[in-house]
Amino acid sequence: MYKKVAVIIILALLLGLILYFKPFKSPVKSELKIENILPESDLVGRVNLLDFLKETSELLNFNNVPLRGFLTYEFMLSMAKNYGIDLQSRLYVFANDRGDYGCVIPLNNSEKLGDAIERISVDFDVSITKRGKVQIYHISEENIYFFNRDKYVLIYKGNYFSEIYTQVLNSKPAVIRTSWKNLFSDTHFKNEHVVFYSQNEKIKEYGIDHVYFAHDSDSAGFYMKSRVKMNDSIPFLMNKKGKSIQFSSSSNRKIDLHLNFSHLSKNTKKMIEKKLNVFTQKISFPMEDFLNLWGGDLCFEEGGYYKISEKYIETELDENFETREIEKTRDVIVPRYKLMFSTVHPAHTFISKLITKGIITQEEDQFRFLFSPLFKYKIKKDVVLFYSSQHIPRLVPNEKNTIHWDYKGTNLEFSIDSSINNVIYGGLDIPVQSILKNVELP
Repeated sequence: MYKKVAVIIILALLLGLILYFKPFKSPVKSELKIENILPESDLVGRVNLLDFLKETSELLNFNNVPLRGFLTYEFMLSMAKNYGIDLQSRLYVFANDRGDYGCVIPLNNSEKLGDAIERISVDFDVSITKRGKVQIYHISEENIYFFNRDKYVLIYKGNYFSEIYTQVLNSKPAVIRTSWKNLFSDTHFKNEHVVFYSQNEKIKEYGIDHVYFAHDSDSAGFYMKSRVKMNDSIPFLMNKKGKSIQFSSSSNRKIDLHLNFSHLSKNTKKMIEKKLNVFTQKISFPMEDFLNLWGGDLCFEEGGYYKISEKYIETELDENFETREIEKTRDVIVPRYKLMFSTVHPAHTFISKLITKGIITQEEDQFRFLFSPLFKYKIKKDVVLFYSSQHIPRLVPNEKNTIHWDYKGTNLEFSIDSSINNVIYGGLDIPVQSILKNVELP
């Protein structure tokens, strides 16, 4: 009996000693994950590269993309294994409005990366500097920096490397920066291979809180499905049918929107008026009058030119050296502009108000919006048309809501498919040929 009690007491003492001394052991160091070192940026994205290459193989072949044989799943995977790069895991990309961008690529064997660096050094002049134990490589010709740790390599192009480097090296375990946290928390595009997220001050100026893009493609082009969250509670309702104008194929900026505006309450219209007044208050635009008049359709076109015949008076000397005025005709090149909006009743009173306030000014038989090119206008029963051509634009029915915009030579088309409360669903279409003509390939 006493022996059993003694054994129990000894075991209790040993357990007490273990519990006492355990806190004095060195704490286990938290493992830093790649997701935690990613720098805060205006645009962030995650990419499953191998799956993306599988998805776009048909597109590359259809468009005869140069070097497409090097962009296959099998080739990229074999090359990555040779250099210790882990392409079976996600890689991460980031970019900022100031013009810099980069990516973080996971590694499964950092020692093999030296072979890749030697290969790069054959084609480029690579300089090496040290910050502590980290070797930083710089290709000055391209303003590209890169460095690696055990589990990743970071590649960066831009003028703010020190800022990015400091963020990465000062990362804390288990802390994911805000933009990346928002990207990873999305469930709507969780099964897509390429997903981007953006939330910055520039898009907030347009009433957008944040936006997600996810890649989809066919043989015609890259299509980015989108989910746009507006930064207010104003519902954004779309019409399935609407009035439109016949657009020209040579124009590089087109807006074709058809909103279900007539069903909005007075309070909602007041909210919209307050929001739009931010953009127009400098010119004292009568926004309340416009919203009470507007039927929901809005079309705009810019780009290209018209050749029109213009009559003018020229003074000449006759054979007796007396002056006389002769009416002549000449061809004039004018920029193409069209603007149409639908109305719930004729807009004569509204247009007269714009003229009285000096927002529209008249020059002979034509008009200007402030400092815009000259145009003519036509008021019909349920539409107002402004145009710079000789002939009035033709009205056509349309079921699509799209914005077509030329950005640095790339034709972008944003389509709106549906909306629920203050969330808009649509997509961004980027034609492959527009991308290829702006990409320099060897």
